[in-house]
Amino acid sequence: MKVRTCPNCGYKYSFWLHLRKHFFQNVFSAWECRNCGVKLTVDARRRILLAVVGIFPIGALPIMTDFLMGYYLGRPVSYTVSVILVIIWATFIFSLDHFHLAEGETINGKKEKA
Repeated sequence: MKVRTCPNCGYKYSFWLHLRKHFFQNVFSAWECRNCGVKLTVDARRRILLAVVGIFPIGALPIMTDFLMGYYLGRPVSYTVSVILVIIWATFIFSLDHFHLAEGETINGKKEKA
């Protein structure tokens, strides 16, 4: 299955639309596909995996800060740059979501297998 793509019609949500509409959305809430109108949800198992991978670099903040301080940046600037890099990383990782049909919806007339 392709990332950010409707399993019914194949409509691919752009990175920015996905970020704006679904990034902070509850995993279990459903929305209608912009193209075909079928109800979709985010794959909860994949989102949890992405959360672990996306947030994992937070543990490396002190290491990144020390690395940046080696380039004669002050501690506040080093922490700021490190936090910005982690936010960019997490945003990219969360953009790799997969969508599923909401419960009770069908793919082109056939029930989706769980």
